[in-house]
Amino acid sequence: MKYTQIPTTTFQNIQLNAGIIVDNFNPDTGVIGNLLGATSGGINFTDSVEYKDFGEDIDNCPKNMKELKQLDKHEVKMSGTFVTISADTAKALAGSADVDPLNANHIIPRNDILSSDFQTLWWIGDYSDVNTGDNAGFIAIKMLNALNTGGFQIQSTDKDKGKFAFEFMGHYSMSAQDTVPYEIYIKQGGDEPIPSILLNKHTVTIDKGDDVTLVATTVPADAVITWTSSNSSTASVSDGVVTGVAEGNAIITATITVDGVDYTDTCTIIVEAA
Repeated sequence: MKYTQIPTTTFQNIQLNAGIIVDNFNPDTGVIGNLLGATSGGINFTDSVEYKDFGEDIDNCPKNMKELKQLDKHEVKMSGTFVTISADTAKALAGSADVDPLNANHIIPRNDILSSDFQTLWWIGDYSDVNTGDNAGFIAIKMLNALNTGGFQIQSTDKDKGKFAFEFMGHYSMSAQDTVPYEIYIKQGGDEPIPSILLNKHTVTIDKGDDVTLVATTVPADAVITWTSSNSSTASVSDGVVTGVAEGNAIITATITVDGVDYTDTCTIIVEAA
């Protein structure tokens, strides 16, 4: 039958599984950052677009005239349910909250919103017939200025795991008023991966004398990492372990070299008095 068929590339263009939510992602290399948590029931992403029809009240003007149509706004939301929780995830779910400077496991909600409450989030799903390894395909949604607007929620259940519902909303910004708060990336699997390096943290505050360990994800996975500090008298580094030496700031750089080309990522270390 002539019209009873599907595209021959169907399996190359199928999105698979529930996907993940992370705080960082490089769509050029497929390297992911930190997972916010395990989810249940999949993720729902919506862009509810609203339009205005300026021809509605004009005599003799047909409705939905394309020349008189104006896009009013994008309302961008990503919702689902976490079944794991950490202090970082709890802070994100509380929306407007701080981490207790004396206890990293203590989250304190507040009544005002700060610019630091908004973050970039990524949803990434498996895609295409090649969906494993460094050259796996993916569909990724980058949500800008995300804030959980549903408040912190927990539903505990007898003899079952707790569930934490979320509804992150993407927001416009005064500094980029024409930028819609999300982007989409689609990549079929099979292409050769681009070399890259991605650190798990990009800004860290530590006390003088304390250590923090930076973890680097590289493509290729067996790349040799070179660690350097912009100011070793403030913060020294050895194999990713950063030590606060004196008060001040330093930039830690992680570098790999592939085919004579350097690829780097950095983390700003703020050292405070003990």
